[in-house]
Amino acid sequence: MTERHPHKAIRAAIAYAEERGWRCIKASGHAHIWGKLLCPLSSPDGCRFHLHSTPSHPEAHAARIRRAVDHCQHGL
Repeated sequence: MTERHPHKAIRAAIAYAEERGWRCIKASGHAHIWGKLLCPLSSPDGCRFHLHSTPSHPEAHAARIRRAVDHCQHGL
C-alpha cells in the first residue's frame, strides 16, 4: 500500500491488519470510502472491512478494524 490514510490511528490499525495477512486496497476515484481491507481468504466468502476516509470518530473506527481482524475465522 503506497498511499497513507490521513489519520494515524487508522494507519496503525491497517498495519495491524496487514501483519495478520489482510490486504489493503485503495478505492479508486472519488469514493466515499478510502479503501477496503480483505482477509487472507481469497474468495467472495472472505471477510472485508470498508475504510472510511473521514470517520467522525477515527479512534473508534480503528478499534472496529482491529476487532474485525481479531474475529476473522480465516486468519493465519
